[in-house]
Amino acid sequence: MNSVPRTIFRPIRGIVPRYGAAILLAGLATIVRFASDSMLPPGFPFLTFFPVVILSTFIAGRGPGVLCAILSGLSAWYWFIPPFHSFHADRPVLTALTFYAFVVAVDIALIDGLLRRQQQLVANQRQLSEMANHQTLLFKELQHRVANNLASISSMLRLQRRRIEREPGSALALVDSANARIELMGRVHRQLYDPAARQTALTDQIGQVVRQAQDVAGATHVAVTVEAVDARIAVDRMMTLMLLVTEVLTNSIKHAFAEGQPGQVHLTLSRIDEGRLRLTVADNGRGFIEEDQSSARTKGLGTTIIRGFASQLNGTLYVDGSNGVTTVVEFPEDLD
Repeated sequence: MNSVPRTIFRPIRGIVPRYGAAILLAGLATIVRFASDSMLPPGFPFLTFFPVVILSTFIAGRGPGVLCAILSGLSAWYWFIPPFHSFHADRPVLTALTFYAFVVAVDIALIDGLLRRQQQLVANQRQLSEMANHQTLLFKELQHRVANNLASISSMLRLQRRRIEREPGSALALVDSANARIELMGRVHRQLYDPAARQTALTDQIGQVVRQAQDVAGATHVAVTVEAVDARIAVDRMMTLMLLVTEVLTNSIKHAFAEGQPGQVHLTLSRIDEGRLRLTVADNGRGFIEEDQSSARTKGLGTTIIRGFASQLNGTLYVDGSNGVTTVVEFPEDLD
């Protein structure tokens, strides 16, 4: 995209310099009017004052332009409108002053409107440039994430294929499980890469993902509560985090409760210290014991996927199954 245009004039900064410039220009116009008085025919008292009013408005703004117009009008009235050296007011004088006031008011209004319009144009151009840069970055992130998601799906299907080779009778269930995971991954992907998601609080984003996971699993009997700090997480890592959340939650829904049994899952995302976060997902289900090597919760595909997502986050995974199941993942926060 083209570079952002500069303003027409770089205005004088600061109240004192701006209004000082207006006074200086009004004085300069008075001097020039005195110097050129002998060369001008009668009836042009404001001739040198109109340009300085316009210039003051351009370089210093509307307020200094008004001040310059007032001082110029008083100078012209006192020195160049008969009777000279007085503020005598009669109908011709008031008519001339009214005409002057109307002309400078129109000049100031037009110039001020032009400058404001141009400033708005610059602001809009800058915003469009930022949006274009953001869209370019988002597209690159999207490409990267799609590639990672396809790689994850490929790995998941390879694992399912191995299980089908070992247990041919489980093929239909495993295909349904893979289909549910892919559908959920697609939903999360659409949610996070929606432009509106940038303005959505992290707690609400996680809540939406949780509802989608419950919907896909048909788990209306499991109540899930969410608490999350306002963490800084890049979109790419956010996708991994959300997929981790859905996988842990799906694991709880599938294995923690008997079919139709009411249950509760509490999900928290807290800040351990500066630059490090802790995700905790705890259910009040049946749990498991470490010695249970045949447990689907400890050896299943879901657990393998959870470990993979935790690794992608550069995090550490801890699971406690002594009282329900509590899954804890600690990982770094994005500080940039």
